[in-house]
Amino acid sequence: MSTAADNEMVRFLRYAEHEVTPVEGALVREAPLTIFVNGQELVTLLCTPSKLNCLVVGFLYLEGILQGVDEISLLRLCDEEQTAEVRLSGEFHLSDRPRVLTSGCGGGTTFTIPGSIPGVDSALRMGPEQLAMLMKSLLTQAGAYKETGGIHTSALGDGRKLDIIAEDVGRHNTIDKIVGECLLSGISCKDRVLLTTGRISSEMLMKAARVGVPIVASRSSPTDLAVRLADELNVTIVGYLRGGKMNIYTHAWRIVISA
Repeated sequence: MSTAADNEMVRFLRYAEHEVTPVEGALVREAPLTIFVNGQELVTLLCTPSKLNCLVVGFLYLEGILQGVDEISLLRLCDEEQTAEVRLSGEFHLSDRPRVLTSGCGGGTTFTIPGSIPGVDSALRMGPEQLAMLMKSLLTQAGAYKETGGIHTSALGDGRKLDIIAEDVGRHNTIDKIVGECLLSGISCKDRVLLTTGRISSEMLMKAARVGVPIVASRSSPTDLAVRLADELNVTIVGYLRGGKMNIYTHAWRIVISA
């Protein structure tokens, strides 16, 4: 979870009811992070500088650059230079990986393309009341989201509680942070639900499927490509999860609605 330290206090003018008042408030921090793998510059991410070790590990895993944390021989973060240096035990060839610009905040980059991820094998089922409870818990615990409003929050839960929460200016970065923290902590993402405050785009859906998440739910909308991919990858997408209402776009059999 982001904290006040992850936000920047600034002075600005607030106009309301024909009056202008000087105030001080928080803005979410945004900074570039350049990742080097085995001495080669891989990508620069625009992100909120919290849980950066989780962000780097999750990004590399979800992009298929590493298969587990045991392949990392060195992970060093340099705040002054805003870089992350990663040394892998195996070889790494950047030229072999095509880059795709994503629809995420800040214009993200992915090396994963549709068709490269197997379908999710999970019999998880959940009631709408459980999903509503988890989303309420997410919004309650989203510190930076409540303080600034200018940030995305995502969480991984098991149907009863939220296990990991991450906040970032980039929707896709929150997923990377969650997956990275799971890898570093030895937590499985399978048979879990992923909740987010932001739009469900195709790259977010693929990240969830990559780690076996069967249900992805958002307060916002999915894109049409995300829905098509979810249908193919056996992932349930729930959108506009607000209070007791929601839209179920794919594999509705996982959402158990009592009579």
